[in-house]
Amino acid sequence: MAIFYFLRHGETAWNAEGRLCGRTDVPLSDVGRHQAQLLALRVKALPTEALYSSPLSRALETARLVGQALGCEPVVDGRLSELNYGAWEGRTFDEIKRTEPAVYRAWDEDPGELAPPEGETGVHLIERATPFLADVAQRHQSGNVVVVCHKTVCRLLACHIMGVPLAEYRRRIPMENAALNIFETVEGKWRVVSLNDTSHLSKPAVGISQ
Repeated sequence: MAIFYFLRHGETAWNAEGRLCGRTDVPLSDVGRHQAQLLALRVKALPTEALYSSPLSRALETARLVGQALGCEPVVDGRLSELNYGAWEGRTFDEIKRTEPAVYRAWDEDPGELAPPEGETGVHLIERATPFLADVAQRHQSGNVVVVCHKTVCRLLACHIMGVPLAEYRRRIPMENAALNIFETVEGKWRVVSLNDTSHLSKPAVGISQ
């Protein structure tokens, strides 16, 4: 059995303002760096086989802080990049609803099949992210693996593993900054162990042991 710890990066200034980051390379804020340090303390006790990260700086900085605690260097994989929000990046949902109400309503109803203007659908993200799952499951058939990525990546992968329709990911799967999610493989089958655990942000961090 292999256990995979999927971590969402710490907060950015755009996250705090409710702005869509997507592929825009927004760095961690001071708050986000502190969250990443708490996340690192949370997983520090794990004997870790490997550490993977999205190439976007908010994820990679989080991964480097986590890696310092684990004694691992992050391996960058572009398949872990966040959903491309296209023309909506840098905007808030309130702004989008006000200026493009019909387009927003259609996308909000099924973000699995529909993309923001010039952006990417949930299906497209899953089509690039699930080969990463297959690769790491093959490469790491036992032990602990840490993966640092993004809100929508974690939500859609959780839906994919649990069989939840991708259209429902925004309504069914919450995912806060610096959240810890645990997936595992047993006899080649993926399953979800926990989602959106942020307990390390509100109380002294307790290491995980497996």
